Amino acid sequence: MTSPRYEFGGWSQSLTRAPLEGFNTQFYGMVTNLAGLTTGTVATPGWSPSHHTAPRLNGYTGPVLWTYGGGLCSPRENPASHEAVQALVNATVANGWDGVDFDDECSMNINRVIDGMAMLKCQGKRTQYGFIAGYTYNRPQTTAGAALNQKVSKVITSGHCDRLVHYCYASRMWTDDEIKRYVAPALERSIAHGAKPGQLILALTSKGLTDHNLRLFLDQVTKLRLAGLYVWAYQNLSEAHRRTIIEHLGLTTPAVTNRCT
Repeated sequence: MTSPRYEFGGWSQSLTRAPLEGFNTQFYGMVTNLAGLTTGTVATPGWSPSHHTAPRLNGYTGPVLWTYGGGLCSPRENPASHEAVQALVNATVANGWDGVDFDDECSMNINRVIDGMAMLKCQGKRTQYGFIAGYTYNRPQTTAGAALNQKVSKVITSGHCDRLVHYCYASRMWTDDEIKRYVAPALERSIAHGAKPGQLILALTSKGLTDHNLRLFLDQVTKLRLAGLYVWAYQNLSEAHRRTIIEHLGLTTPAVTNRCT
């Protein structure tokens, strides 16, 4: 059986939440307490990839990754040491995770992130790097924009990153005008930095998703032949939109089916 051309996946903050029917990529997180390598915070830690094995629920057979970072992750400039990099690699290998999804929303130490990616690749694990691909990324003439573009370029040219994930939403879907101004230019910018279209992922959220803006994203995926589409808060994705994604991306051999047992 051949693998599907496009990836369809999403993030869950609960280890007991199964992937959607049709998913072929799954993420669990968000490991926002970077110093302790747990979800939650230092004061109120949650689960840790160091102590929990990768869930494989409802017959799901695709890759399962854990997410290092995410919204409100801390402290900044992590991983803070070579030992911290080794810890995240050890957690991945020891507990059956297929790789690490680096969600850089707290000014991570990009050189150590890349070191971690290299070490993970040596273990046969998958790596990806995600960032907000909006106003700042599309304004390289600003100080913040230049810094973000430099980080993304470093990740791409390192040769250790399998997927570059473009977060193209805020607390809800961007407006149509924002989608027009940021999405295609961000993808073109990443390609100009040296990424191949087949490395790039578009990510959206189920909140504020409409038939129209979903089509705008799907058209970018198929027009540029990107790697695929990921969904934040997939538990709230409507059945109609799930079916639209599967049909548009031609996903006829899903890695999960919600079978009764």
